[in-house]
Amino acid sequence: MRYETSTTTTAEPARLWAVLRDVERWPDWIEVYEEVRLVDAEPVAVGSRAHVKQRGLAGGDWTVTEAEEGRVFTWESKQPGVRLVGRHAVSAEPEGGSRLTLGFEMTGALSGVMGVLLGRKVRRYVDLEAERLSAVAAESSTA
Repeated sequence: MRYETSTTTTAEPARLWAVLRDVERWPDWIEVYEEVRLVDAEPVAVGSRAHVKQRGLAGGDWTVTEAEEGRVFTWESKQPGVRLVGRHAVSAEPEGGSRLTLGFEMTGALSGVMGVLLGRKVRRYVDLEAERLSAVAAESSTA
């Protein structure tokens, strides 16, 4: 299963990135997150780890596998039979503001079954995450 969504915001890229990388605050902003707890001090560096729990889904440990400050981070989690990858990218919009692009990929022996069981929920959660993070960045940039 692969899914990608994108949204724009009036917030400048640096502001959107600041909101995006503040992963421990996501439960304050995105109602489906119950917990995001950093295991390491730096949230968006290759090798950094976090424990993530979302409503109705199993909690898991996520490790950052790609990070480019101000632009992108990718993290992954391994569950029995499934590898989950989440990608978060920020880019500048030509007319001002920025674009947030979120991608989610599920692979592994059980990914087909898990995609059927959880695909709709996962897509809804990714869409909601993009919407809320973009809105928070815009609200913060005007305050």
